[in-house]
Order: sequence, then structure tokens, then C-alpha cells
Amino acid sequence: MKIEIQVGGAVGRATLLKEAAPRTVEALIRQLPIVDRTIQTRWSGDAWRTEGNYELLNSTAAIENVADRLKAGDLIYYPGYASGLLKIGMAYGSAKWLAPFMVPIDVSLIGHVEENLDALVAVCSRIIFDGPLPVRITAVSAG
Repeated sequence: MKIEIQVGGAVGRATLLKEAAPRTVEALIRQLPIVDRTIQTRWSGDAWRTEGNYELLNSTAAIENVADRLKAGDLIYYPGYASGLLKIGMAYGSAKWLAPFMVPIDVSLIGHVEENLDALVAVCSRIIFDGPLPVRITAVSAG
């Protein structure tokens, strides 16, 4: 399944990793469309996360398809119940999800932007300087 991600004026398409993270992807699909704002990650590198919280799975669910190093276009879900942060995010360069003091955080790799990635990276790389941008995540209809 594909989704469309619009950040600012850039639009890209991503393939969801349904086989690697089936429960998380299905829960994301049920929440679409998502309309929110991007927030630059503080410690995690070239990545943003949603401003709002999205409870895709319950607090006892295992994190599927745990990601380590992220690259531009990687989409993640961070079920941070302990911190109250339940976020969807995207790397627009090299990133690794970290808590304060550089403590690694497990996140679920749920997709990857494959279409128009360069335009998304160009827009997203300005978030750290220009502030939050609107983000819209929608399902792409088949056909």
C-alpha cells in the first residue's frame, strides 16, 4: 500500500512495509488522513515527528520492525508511552531516534518514501531553521 505525504508544498509517495510491520501499518491506515505539523527532532538528527500523538498500538504491543539508523525517506512510528510521545516521523537525512543524553529509542520502521524524495528532503531540511510545517498523510487509492 502507498501513502502520500505532503510537507509544506512538497508531495511524495511512500510504500508502507506491511509485511515487516503489519499491525502498525494497519493501525496507521485506519487513522488516515492525518493532518498535523512537523516538529524537528531535538536529538535524533535529520528527522521530524508529528506534533500530535497517534496511538496506533496499545502500550503492551511489541515494536515491529525495529529501526536503528535511518536514511532520508524512512517513515517511523514511535510508541513512547513512558514519555507520552506517540509520534509518526520521517527522516530527511541521517537519523537515529534518541532520547536526551543520546539514549537510543526503539522505533518501528513502517515505510519509505520512493517518489519525489528529493523535493521532500529539500523542504524538510528547512524545518530546523524555519519552524514547523503543515503535514498531511493520506492513503493513495488503488488504480
